[in-house]
Amino acid sequence: MSDEDETELDMIGTAGPGLLGRTPRDLSGVALVHEGRDITFGDIAALSEDVSRVVRGHRLQGRVVGVPADRSPEFVARIVGLWSAGAVPAILGDWGAERVRGALMATGAAATFGPSSTPTGLDPLDTAGNDGADMGEVSHILFTSGTTGRPKGIAVGRAAFEAASVAFFKELPMDGSDRIAFLSRPGHDPSLRELIAPWLTGATLFVPDGRTTSDPRLTADWLAEHSITVLQGSPVLLQLMAGSSRPPVDSLRLVCSVGARLKASALRSTARFAPRATIVNCYGASETPQVLCMHQVPPGEGDAIEDPVPIGRALGHATVRIVSDGAGPEGRLQVEAAACALGYTDGTPLLAPGLDGRRWYDTGDIVRRLPDGTLCFLRRADRQVQVNGTRVELDEIEGAAALVPGVVGSVATFVEDGTGAGSVRLTVVRDSATAVDGEELRAVLRDHLDPAVLPSSIEVRDSPPENHEPAPPAAGDAAALWEVLQECARSALGQDRIDPDGGFFETGFTSMSLMRFVSEVSVRLGTEISPVLVFRYPTLKAFADHLLEHLDDST
Repeated sequence: MSDEDETELDMIGTAGPGLLGRTPRDLSGVALVHEGRDITFGDIAALSEDVSRVVRGHRLQGRVVGVPADRSPEFVARIVGLWSAGAVPAILGDWGAERVRGALMATGAAATFGPSSTPTGLDPLDTAGNDGADMGEVSHILFTSGTTGRPKGIAVGRAAFEAASVAFFKELPMDGSDRIAFLSRPGHDPSLRELIAPWLTGATLFVPDGRTTSDPRLTADWLAEHSITVLQGSPVLLQLMAGSSRPPVDSLRLVCSVGARLKASALRSTARFAPRATIVNCYGASETPQVLCMHQVPPGEGDAIEDPVPIGRALGHATVRIVSDGAGPEGRLQVEAAACALGYTDGTPLLAPGLDGRRWYDTGDIVRRLPDGTLCFLRRADRQVQVNGTRVELDEIEGAAALVPGVVGSVATFVEDGTGAGSVRLTVVRDSATAVDGEELRAVLRDHLDPAVLPSSIEVRDSPPENHEPAPPAAGDAAALWEVLQECARSALGQDRIDPDGGFFETGFTSMSLMRFVSEVSVRLGTEISPVLVFRYPTLKAFADHLLEHLDDST
């Protein structure tokens, strides 16, 4: 970190154990607004000291401790308290019990916190832990996909995390007048940027409740109600909010697209949703960590952007290169070691030595450098995909399906429409002597996978699948269309029966499951269905009536 960057940080506070551990000059300043209550820096400091005292009492210094991620002051305090006590937080998502267990085992965690309603409640774990391992340079542990169906831990170093965070806020300055939305999924890389923003910039973080975040209509209204100036969101979430918002949100000055590829159509709809905002296409990974490259689109210029939307240039803390096979101007994007995580907890190599003597992380992303020096993402070089902002390897989904007795083979495929919304489809071959069905498979997958990457459809067969898709219903065939929509809705929502006249969100859909539904309908009908239609026709019956009338035109 440069002297200049250190000076910028010292303007906010003095160095502490991690970015959230920096002590602001004014402890009475508001760090978070949660459920209508102002939470000051002093409140967080007091709560984190209670956490730290308990951690030290359990002698967990230098050990890994699981922390369930949620949108609450307690989650922030737990991170701060663990850092202060010299322990390492392993940040757990909203997963099923088996995935949580697998994540804790992957890190050798010695203990885990319970619900945030008991902020200092620790449960010791019966594990060998990481005794003897050097955790002194580790800031925290995140989890990514593993090809065996088990989560793989990424040990993020303090130096790389701080350098990437400082570079991000240097490129996108914020101050005490900014009001930042905590909309990212807790525990994902973007959410950590939101959490540290008050400590590094003096801005205030606004924390919505669960009902607000589950419905993009309510989210858009909440942004306007609280005059939010800065938000991050996946391209899918940005499109859903844009489609559900009647007036634009004029308070927004900065909108960051994160977690997945930004398509030009999503950028244009976001520009209409936030007409006064600079829209930033952010590129990075948990291994980098945080944002590695960014491309800024000033207000009023969104309509002129075409695909592929550039990912821009590397930030000042990182060195990148493109390794080509010599067949053209494109190649694999690699990142020099100083801007990368320390490694994977399972011992899988993260870095490889280059001919220049330095060590590099191969992202697996194929990119192209444009004449002006900016980069464009083109495609992946492997089976890793992004599903609505969540990264997964298709092998992991197939590995989780293999855990079901009677499954002898499976094929997971990824489908993506022109807006960038994608979903996973799973075809399973069962042993002829068993009675494996889709519901049994879905129950196991829910327990082992991140909810965001659950397949939008599951087909169970008695023989290997052939390379063909079922024909879409003919125009005017109301019965066939209705059957397709019911199958897609049941699969996306995981329910046997869907009320045809109930509103999508009132029926139980969330932004995530609704996108799985729309994506699967697009595939089954052989045409691109805009996510905005679920707001214009907000029940299954209204949606079906619209498609029945317009299917002939759209196909």
